[in-house]
Amino acid sequence: MEERRIALRLLLAGSLSLAFPAWACKPAIQGTILESSRYVLAFQASEVFVGRHFSLEVSTCSKNGDSEPESLKVDAHMPEHRHGMNYSPSVAKLGPGRWRAEGLMLHMPGRWEFVFELRSNEKTDRLASGFVLSESVRFSEEERRKILSHGPWPPKRERDPSNRVSGKTEAAALGERLFFEPRLSGTGSVLCATCHVPFRDFQDGRPRGVGLDEVDRNTPSVLDVRFGRWFGWDGANDSLWAQSIRPLLDPREMRSSAAHVSKFVKSFFGKEYESAFGRKPPDDDEEVLVDVGKALAAYQETLVSGRTPFDDFRDALEKDDGPGIARYPAGAKRGLKIFAGKGNCRVCHFGPRFTNGEFADTGVPFFAGKGGVDSGRHAGIRKLKENSLNLLGRYNDDASRSTATSTRHVDAQHRNFGEFRVPGLRNVARTAPYTHNGSLATLRDVVKFYSELNEERLHADGERILRPLKLTEEEAQDLVSFLESLSDGAR
Repeated sequence: MEERRIALRLLLAGSLSLAFPAWACKPAIQGTILESSRYVLAFQASEVFVGRHFSLEVSTCSKNGDSEPESLKVDAHMPEHRHGMNYSPSVAKLGPGRWRAEGLMLHMPGRWEFVFELRSNEKTDRLASGFVLSESVRFSEEERRKILSHGPWPPKRERDPSNRVSGKTEAAALGERLFFEPRLSGTGSVLCATCHVPFRDFQDGRPRGVGLDEVDRNTPSVLDVRFGRWFGWDGANDSLWAQSIRPLLDPREMRSSAAHVSKFVKSFFGKEYESAFGRKPPDDDEEVLVDVGKALAAYQETLVSGRTPFDDFRDALEKDDGPGIARYPAGAKRGLKIFAGKGNCRVCHFGPRFTNGEFADTGVPFFAGKGGVDSGRHAGIRKLKENSLNLLGRYNDDASRSTATSTRHVDAQHRNFGEFRVPGLRNVARTAPYTHNGSLATLRDVVKFYSELNEERLHADGERILRPLKLTEEEAQDLVSFLESLSDGAR
């Protein structure tokens, strides 16, 4: 049975018709209607889940011109079990005939009653409304459609046409050996795995990466990197093989050169190179360097994250598998509702990888060190256009150049200043710290950051998608629970 949006299935006591008799008054809010001999009461509940605090808005009016109630008492109890809530709500008067009750919490599923006691002229009117609270979180048809769009996982693997050895076993084997080879670096002391540590989900757990020196940005995981369109936080590379070359040449990372890489490969990996590329290493050092990048890319293409609790839930939802749906934790379901609804997170984090693959202004400061500024995508586009190894160049193995369409048409705009790549969220619980500069240490910090977002930090001429989420403590924890469910069980 498909999950739908959670609702209180109200079994209302008394006359609940919204069609008031001509003589009846009308409360100031719309909602569930209850009547006594003297008053009409309407109430609205915020979303109600088992084990979560919620609030009620209440409005009353006098049916016969009597004075308004002097006080309101709100409670809830389970008639069949003869017990009430474990918490005593507070009731604040908002105006004539208007109240807000805070701190209600229903600690178990089943049949409940809201009870309202209106006191005036030394008399008490008691009104009750029964309902059944389900333990499960239900999703609307629209929410269901959004959830299904995040799969299936893993997606079908396809070769990279720009890399002639993409998907070739011998090239992946060579790339794996080179990934763990310190002698590729100019000093012989660092390797790709220095920053992309396998047991840390192929990142390093540091705010900013450290090769031979500290760099300005956080080290992203290379799990699922094969599915990207742009590479690096600024998208300065348009292929995985070109991105694999970049740290080799960066003086702060591996401080190597085309000549050093070429000499090393010819001296120690000649046979493996010939097996992967079907020829001996050429005399052109840059050509050998590019082929090393393509072998490294062939290996990284094999690094795909596993299935997660969310994937099992998503597939169960698609098949209307009730037991499979029930196995997904209620907190993660509530967080998923926030992710797909109130949080509007799917604007950027959509699809099976939970990313649109593009760039956004996140409100994270783009200062880099004392007096330095990291302009992100704006500079990344310039670097991309100037790079002879981009997909418009001679090393693209795709003769049709269909892979270069994005590179050909991308255009640097002023709004790109301070934008950074939208990361995928798979295994996000295991790849802290977060953001391009590693400034947020935990997932809870990330959720808090977007809940309390300072809109003044967004670029004045940039996009205006982000708004403060203003989550409650319970909602923030639920969103974290959902994000944690996007991690597989592998280590």
